Amino acid sequence: MAETHIVAVDTYASQRVKDPQRDCLISAHKIGYSSAAAETLLTLFGTKARDVSPAKASYRYIAFDAETVVHHGYLLLALTSSELASAETVTRRYHGAAVYRWQDQQWCELPTLGSDTYTPIIGRSGPSFDPSGYRPTASATGERESAVNGIQVEKSQRSPNEKPWFWLMGDTYPHRDLLKRHGARFSGKRRAWYWVGWELPDAIRQLVQNTAEIEAPSVAVESVAASTVVMSPELQRQILAVLAQDDAERDAAPLPTAMSPVIEPIKAETLPADEKPTAIRILKPVPLPTDGTPMDPVQTAIRDTRTLPVHSNAIHTSNPKIGRIEQSYCGELTGSITGQVFSYGWAVHEGVCIYLNMAGPRVAVEAIRAKLSKGDQVSVVPSDSPAIELTAGEGNSGMYQAYLHYLPEARFASLILLHEWVVTPNYGGKSTTFIFRTSESQAMAKLKHHITQLVNVPVFDSWTGYLYQAGQRAMLVRKTRSAGGIDLLSVDLDVDAWTRLITGGLEQQIIQLPRSAL
Repeated sequence: MAETHIVAVDTYASQRVKDPQRDCLISAHKIGYSSAAAETLLTLFGTKARDVSPAKASYRYIAFDAETVVHHGYLLLALTSSELASAETVTRRYHGAAVYRWQDQQWCELPTLGSDTYTPIIGRSGPSFDPSGYRPTASATGERESAVNGIQVEKSQRSPNEKPWFWLMGDTYPHRDLLKRHGARFSGKRRAWYWVGWELPDAIRQLVQNTAEIEAPSVAVESVAASTVVMSPELQRQILAVLAQDDAERDAAPLPTAMSPVIEPIKAETLPADEKPTAIRILKPVPLPTDGTPMDPVQTAIRDTRTLPVHSNAIHTSNPKIGRIEQSYCGELTGSITGQVFSYGWAVHEGVCIYLNMAGPRVAVEAIRAKLSKGDQVSVVPSDSPAIELTAGEGNSGMYQAYLHYLPEARFASLILLHEWVVTPNYGGKSTTFIFRTSESQAMAKLKHHITQLVNVPVFDSWTGYLYQAGQRAMLVRKTRSAGGIDLLSVDLDVDAWTRLITGGLEQQIIQLPRSAL
């Protein structure tokens, strides 16, 4: 099988433009003028790509008669070695490539006029995500392919006495039905299939018989044993019933670590004949101090929430995917631009602009967008108060997702910029995301979604009200500084803190396992 190379091409998302050949509106990808990105795409796709840029446009617009895959603002392509050589020939004619290749577990920019070698990206000058598991487009066929050839197996085991986890990565998509039929499950967080047991089933082993297993570092037994307790047979029965009832929640479970609150029953039929099944284990909740020891914010939140009625978490919406965000005039935007641009809403978190709603002449609006995308500063000047500085943060560029609506007859553009912390939350570590609160029930539903994605245990609907109240008291959910009528909440994606809120709520009997699942 020919070697495949994963390439990412920088794009400013898609936009509807007028097709000069067909005299109708079509969707096209917006590409920067100064880089080699547009010419690279036209070269690779040939007749399947067309330049439909309007006259005097500030960007190149490329329309495709083939399927495209975009992740985090980059078109993902699967290239053969000859196609990669063609791309390198194009990028060597430009000072900036804006085309990146995934090699040695990192992104490198293709050779340019000033550098004849691959250059690893620095900071946020290029893509920052791992494309493993994605299915990019093959430019030759215009169809989606697997990100890597073959199937690789990664084995992880916390101790010799515990069942290992086999992670199946690579070209798994064509075999998804077989994997599912033999008990494998798909993890949305790692974008890979996994199977838990002492040995892979024969059918799955045949898929990977030509691939060596990669042994992941084992976790010391001592670090697990120090945090576990043996539960009573009755509680074991209840937990097993919950797991059986809520199996869908466990489908997205990530790789367990020594500190993960994993609830995992071990079935006797999967164990060797000379070994007895061990008890179910779970991280022991930390009890609230009773000797006058100062409490941390999470413990204080658990104690305070225990004395309050739990907020109702009834969620009834006619269309949960659509909600109206308020807007109102906030002032004029400035920043070395021509034309008046007005702000109709903004939000700032710890000095970083998270949300900006603006409108004005298209050229001036695009100038504001470009300055923020490059990490430069702009200001919004209210009529009755000092100016507010807006920036993506020092050294940060390309941090915003744009939602543009253009009225050609009025030469007027309305643009909303959202920081990538809102659009693509990072559930892999301690980070921050945001919720546009249009109602209490909507905010609670969105918070429950974030927590479900973050922690390694099931999260039930009946816990939503408690998590919403306790999260605010623990300062994990806070109101963000904003204007223009929007109500924006910041959410700390701290897996340890949210797990402690859950285990502490169970220990204090503020929340319980649903009886319908027992």
